Amino acid sequence: SSSSSSPALALVANGEIYNHATLFARLVDEHGYDPSLRLSHSDCEVVAHAYRCVGADAAVRALDGMFAFVLVDEERGSLLAARDPTGIKPLYYAADDDGRMVGFASELKSLVDLPRVAAINEFPAGHYYTPDDGFVEYYDPAWRRYADEHEHGSEADGATAPWKVGEAPTVAELHEAMDVAVKKRLMSDVDYGLFLSGGIDSCIVGQLMTKHCRDEGVYHPPSFTVGMHDGPDLMAARSMAKAFDTDHTERIFTIEEAFAVVERVVYHIETYNAELIRSAIPNWFLAEAASERVKMVMTGEGADELWAGYAYFEDAPTPDALHRELVRIYGHLGVANNQRTDRMTMAHGLEARVPFLDVANTAAAMSVDPAHKMMVKGGTAQQREKAYLRRMFEAPHHGVEIPHPVLWRMKAMQCEGVGEDWVGQLQAHVSAKVSDAAMDGAAARWPHETPQTKEEYYYRELFDSFFPGCEHVPKLWEGGCRAGGAEWESDAYTREGLADTSRLTHSLQGRFTADAGAAAEASS
Repeated sequence: SSSSSSPALALVANGEIYNHATLFARLVDEHGYDPSLRLSHSDCEVVAHAYRCVGADAAVRALDGMFAFVLVDEERGSLLAARDPTGIKPLYYAADDDGRMVGFASELKSLVDLPRVAAINEFPAGHYYTPDDGFVEYYDPAWRRYADEHEHGSEADGATAPWKVGEAPTVAELHEAMDVAVKKRLMSDVDYGLFLSGGIDSCIVGQLMTKHCRDEGVYHPPSFTVGMHDGPDLMAARSMAKAFDTDHTERIFTIEEAFAVVERVVYHIETYNAELIRSAIPNWFLAEAASERVKMVMTGEGADELWAGYAYFEDAPTPDALHRELVRIYGHLGVANNQRTDRMTMAHGLEARVPFLDVANTAAAMSVDPAHKMMVKGGTAQQREKAYLRRMFEAPHHGVEIPHPVLWRMKAMQCEGVGEDWVGQLQAHVSAKVSDAAMDGAAARWPHETPQTKEEYYYRELFDSFFPGCEHVPKLWEGGCRAGGAEWESDAYTREGLADTSRLTHSLQGRFTADAGAAAEASS
């Protein structure tokens, strides 16, 4: 934006600034900023005004949203680049041989052929950059420092732990934080819907969303589920779509369709992380279906990193160890869950919003005593992962209730919930494309992050064909899977996925299969 009375600024931004209206009002009321300088109703425009009014550091810290942007200040001959606290929106940067920035982009593919590029890296989440200050970490919450201040594997003294100094939030406060996060993300001037997997996370978003939609006169909002025939997600989501009274769409895909999109998925997701690619394939079909009806969707991503939702947490030895592990995997969101969600949706022109990762909601959830997040291995359904979160949303919310089988259903990762055996079929299919001789030479070909399985080899080869010389850009899980870097040993997950997929079966699968069979018989 520019005007005759102010220095020229150029801004390129991707994302959504949820507090743009209140932030601009603060600039006017508290700093005497000229309201006539605002040129449009764009939420991202406020970034330029905040920078001009209060400077780079204060401007970035004032933003509430998901964003990646680069602002050029022509008068000062400077720039400001920033990425949101958890890396919901992507950002990369390219540097020359002298370390000078020569380009920024939302996708790796935009920088690969740029002249004078010596290195490409992911822009770290929760940071901003200026030529004078370099990278500055602006997002450093107390709950993360609690884990940082203690040696790996040691018990903590709780010096900064909110739950040990009487600052843990109440159940009512946690419920309110999540409700506010959902309402905030319904700010939209386009049609929107809900990714409804039938897992507890998307069901919580749907339960809260239903009330706010009705308040705005929106009834039967669209919901979308992906799966294979009789997959765990598909069956549970049908139950929830009925409870929420949504206009529900199911995208049922076949294993042959999955085989056919692997190359496109790798091209768009820009990684060779096998665990991420597996889960991205059904996400591709889900986003494709949703994009035919809406431009924005709400998702349940991020809850597992706040509430210890993965099966390997059943082996966590202590609450403090559990909290440290949550901090670790939360720090990987920008190159894991968020990368999958953003790339698969944006490949189809669809925007995904993530209420669980709202900064205030995150702070509240990470201030809960981690003892409440501990699982009982081999225990009852009420002692499984995210039990504390599930109990928070057990009661009806403005007449909308989550059915008991869904409320207490085991967590299923995206690649598992769509169908319990499809990952094995995918792995067999891609592995058949790699010879034993090629696999034997993997270490010589790729000394960095050497593929350990034929599946990993195949994805790595695809990645190299699209992004030559970029093997250091993707960040992989230690040990080849999310659980591999935990302080404790667990046999729940391996680099090839969930060890026992039968754990995902729930009562609704048989019920809907029986219902479908009865309906077919009645119509014959």
